[in-house]
Amino acid sequence: MTWGIEKNVIERFAAAGVPAEKISFARDTFTFNFPGAPSAFVDEFRKYYGPTMNAFEAAERGGRAADLQRELEALFNSQNKSPRKDATSIPATFLRVTVAV
Repeated sequence: MTWGIEKNVIERFAAAGVPAEKISFARDTFTFNFPGAPSAFVDEFRKYYGPTMNAFEAAERGGRAADLQRELEALFNSQNKSPRKDATSIPATFLRVTVAV
């Protein structure tokens, strides 16, 4: 999760012998578009996206899968920019890292 923090990225590459001046950064946005409601999009993440699958597996062991489902649905709904109720459009900012070798 810390790949979006420039200082952490520099430290990781420095440990591999890459000097900071060889690393550049740019913030960018990817928009997740899904032809369904946010709750259906959560279901897709639950079925096919490894980190979410792992989170649900752990939550199920603790009897908290329903809580995780509700929390993710609330998050997806709050971030959804689609004007339609039957569509999902969630912009996500990320850090693009380029290393000159």
